[in-house]
Formats: sequence, structure tokens, C-alpha cells
Amino acid sequence: MKLISWNVNSVRARIENIKNYIKDSAPDVLLLQEIKTQNENFPNDEFKNLGYTSYVFGQKSYNGVAIISKHKLDNGRKRFIKDELKKSRVITAELKLKKKKIELINIYVPNGNPVD
Repeated sequence: MKLISWNVNSVRARIENIKNYIKDSAPDVLLLQEIKTQNENFPNDEFKNLGYTSYVFGQKSYNGVAIISKHKLDNGRKRFIKDELKKSRVITAELKLKKKKIELINIYVPNGNPVD
């Protein structure tokens, strides 16, 4: 199984790069961070045409995470942690592979913000 994590810094701006990467490396699961788009604007069809299903927790302008998978995922959750600021930074799902359950947790952790 090949699992890839990538901070794409805007999925729509980088869609051709992402599609080329998928064609070249054929990951089973691709975890994307900082997708910078709302769910309804996510390029689901682009991934579907490559044989992948998209699980998206988007947000306008900043943040946003997605799991792109060749395999069916179960129990997708967007509220893994309680976030009072309502930032789209964590998405989880379960992957069943050869009678094993794998918990996928995709987290976007930005840096450079003051602690205060």
C-alpha cells in the first residue's frame, strides 16, 4: 500500500501537478492539506476520472483537508477534535485492507502563528 501526504497549497491551482503525480506514482491513498477551497468547489470529478474517491473537509481561502482514495473508506469524520475556531484542519476515515482496519488521520498544522 502506498500512502502519500502532500500540503498542496491550493488544490485547484495545483490540480494538473496533482493529477500528474497520481499518474506517475499511483498512490492508494493521497492525504492533501491546505486545499484552500470549499467542498462544493473541490475538483471531485478530476479525481474520479483517475479512479479515486474524494473525502473533503474544505474551507474558503485557507485550511482544508482531503483524503483521496482508490479504496472505499468508512466512518469519515470531520469533527475529530473540538475546534472552537471551526478551522477545517482534520479529517479521518477508516480503510479496510486484508481484514485489517487502518485509521487514517489527515491533519493540517500551519506554522508561523504566534502562540498567543
